[in-house]
Amino acid sequence: MAGAGLALAAAAVAAPAASADTVVGTCTIVSAPTAAHFTNCAGANLAGASLAGIDLTGANLSGANLLGATLSGANLSGANLSGAYLYLAYAPKVNLSGANLESATLLSATLTDANLTGAKLKGANLHGANVVGATLTGADSADLTGAITGATDPTTPSTPTTPTTPERDPNSPLFGSAVTGSTNISGMGNTAQVPAPLQPLIGSAVTGSTNISGMN
Repeated sequence: MAGAGLALAAAAVAAPAASADTVVGTCTIVSAPTAAHFTNCAGANLAGASLAGIDLTGANLSGANLLGATLSGANLSGANLSGAYLYLAYAPKVNLSGANLESATLLSATLTDANLTGAKLKGANLHGANVVGATLTGADSADLTGAITGATDPTTPSTPTTPTTPERDPNSPLFGSAVTGSTNISGMGNTAQVPAPLQPLIGSAVTGSTNISGMN
């Protein structure tokens, strides 16, 4: 019996330790989240938090303050970010597929190459947000009015150049993006450099219920 007890003790010592959860401010980030066990930090203050590359699958961050937070490469698929405050959030290549971003504030957020497939964006404020290269396939009620959708660096003064071929024109809003579902992109376009009525959508896939009124 004693030998058996020692064997069990040795097995327990040899067993790999589970990844520990991480505490950020008042929020406990659950490692290896599941449908039953996930990060639940509704209303948490995560302003300026560094969450790059963190797995926040299915997290409840509704109403959370993520002002200036770093979310680059983070996995927020299926997360609840309704009413969250993401002003100036830095989130290139973030995975927000299937996420609930209804009424979220994404003012001036960096969402370049972000995955917003199937995301709920009703009432989300994306004014000034950089969504160049973002995928919005199946996104619900995305309003990109005022969002940065072209590849031109706004800090670089524009100089007269010979127009490039349409499929490679970096001044085309939504250049290379995939936009489907119920989407409002009214008022977008660069009237100074885009002579063709639909050139702002060159290289893009736009299907579904889409409002492009006022587009240049």
